[in-house]
Amino acid sequence: MQKTIKYVMVALVAIIAVAGCKKEINWNARLNPNGNGCQLASLKADIDLLGSYTITFNYDAQGRVSKLNSGAETNTYVYAANKITATDETGRVAEIVLENGRAISSGAEGIVTVGGISYAYSRKYTYNAEGYLIQVKNYLNNELSTTDNLTYANGNLVSAVSLAAHGGYKETTTYSYSNEIAMNVYEISDPLSYHVDYFPGGYFGRQSKNVLIKSVSKTVDQDGSPFSNETMAYTYQYDAKGNATSLNYVNTSMFYPSGGPVETESYAGEFLLTYNCR
Repeated sequence: MQKTIKYVMVALVAIIAVAGCKKEINWNARLNPNGNGCQLASLKADIDLLGSYTITFNYDAQGRVSKLNSGAETNTYVYAANKITATDETGRVAEIVLENGRAISSGAEGIVTVGGISYAYSRKYTYNAEGYLIQVKNYLNNELSTTDNLTYANGNLVSAVSLAAHGGYKETTTYSYSNEIAMNVYEISDPLSYHVDYFPGGYFGRQSKNVLIKSVSKTVDQDGSPFSNETMAYTYQYDAKGNATSLNYVNTSMFYPSGGPVETESYAGEFLLTYNCR
């Protein structure tokens, strides 16, 4: 989708998030009547790779995100019984298909471009009996690309293993949490966002119960040799109502080129958030 919001709202790699403590509510599709009555109104981002931008949030009568704006860029959400559709300002569409309120598949046309060629991508989701997402199959032009297998412990997603269908690459990611209860989780602080086509509203099964503070990803090639490592570390600040008003993260990546020295890159991001509260 478009330059800014595509990385934010329906992304293959998520860029923004809100993580809340136990006072907060989910201000998306399933509002908590006992919560603090706040909805995210705007998010100002300052990211080393993307620069600065602001996103504003609009909601429908049921409290679901209906539209996002970032300058001339928009995402508009339409909700049906078994489908949610997001359309950007160019008319490009992404969607998730629902069954019993959970996403069973998602996808979009022409989002992934390789060598000047655009591909349709899609994902299929599998849940366990407890309602946790345990497997994601990723397709390009209907051909299996990768499979993600997710593992949980103590109510949190603790590891994910992504296996390439071709080439033998394997990525293993581990997640660490604080002891705070996360009631208002959104994008980057929801580890599921790295494995799904993220739509606001909690459509991907049970979320991790605690606040994400760190993720570590290690990728090896078909011979088991290191290919890349990535570490993400997160810190948060909250207002008197328990809303997360800022999120900071630092990304450190290491690459292991064949026959060359290890390359290290680091970048940071900051998000400032405002709310409308009843």
